Amino acid sequence: MPITLQIQSIIGLPVLLPNGKRVGKVKDAWFDEFWTLAGVVLDTRVWFRKAVWAVGWQDTTTCGEDALLIRDRQAVVLMRKSRLLRSFLCGVIRLKDMPVYTVSGIRLGRVSDVYFKESEGTPLVGYELTDGFLADVLEGRRRLLMPEGPEHVTMGEDAILVPAFYERVLERDHTRNAESDR
Repeated sequence: MPITLQIQSIIGLPVLLPNGKRVGKVKDAWFDEFWTLAGVVLDTRVWFRKAVWAVGWQDTTTCGEDALLIRDRQAVVLMRKSRLLRSFLCGVIRLKDMPVYTVSGIRLGRVSDVYFKESEGTPLVGYELTDGFLADVLEGRRRLLMPEGPEHVTMGEDAILVPAFYERVLERDHTRNAESDR
């Protein structure tokens, strides 16, 4: 069974080659047009800043707790920033802090993290939602795992729309709050 990972847990991880050489750290994750994890963006600088160094998720061999291992040096490619349409932190459409509403118009919160399966080409399987710092500290964040998968979720440019009954499947996560992101 594939392991469920959180995007926030891989951001900042060192990216290593099979020989142990570090090629950078994970700065962001990017998604394709179906919001399937496509790869990671590295923190390595590019002179003209109209491009970024990236690694496709299919070139990742292991996503461990403390490092991300990739197939080989050729897996690190220069990618135009204009191709980063959908990402977690720095694309044209950013998933972080995007509001989540039910189709009946009820706001469930803002995205603070996303869950995905480690396997290649994995769609998002859930969201961690925040209601703000104070609510996170006092009540904990809420976890929205998609019981019917991502096919009933509309990921727009400005908001995420989920079926109305998703309001009833929210879970409080008292173990993860705003303090744990620091």
